[in-house]
Amino acid sequence: MTTEHTDYESRRMMSDFQLEQAFPPGEFLRDELEARGWTKSDLAEIMGRPVSLVNEIIVGKRGLTPNTARGLADALGGSAQFWLNLEAIYRLWLLSKNDSRR
Repeated sequence: MTTEHTDYESRRMMSDFQLEQAFPPGEFLRDELEARGWTKSDLAEIMGRPVSLVNEIIVGKRGLTPNTARGLADALGGSAQFWLNLEAIYRLWLLSKNDSRR
């Protein structure tokens, strides 16, 4: 088998890959706050953002923007890219879930 053929097979397999389930970033955020012993108000104060924003993210009513992802990274450590990846994975999973219902 040639390297070119192997690369093609790998790409084909990856394109067929479907997540069975993904979760909104707010679930991860809720768990992270709990592990740190922080409240939503604590995080909002650290980020300089309204408590309502934090709450809406946690309950899944609001997605993450790059600005919010950067604020979460600054407050919790890690990177904004991590938070945006969680958001993107979740949104793409929702799309695929909706597509499969058609």
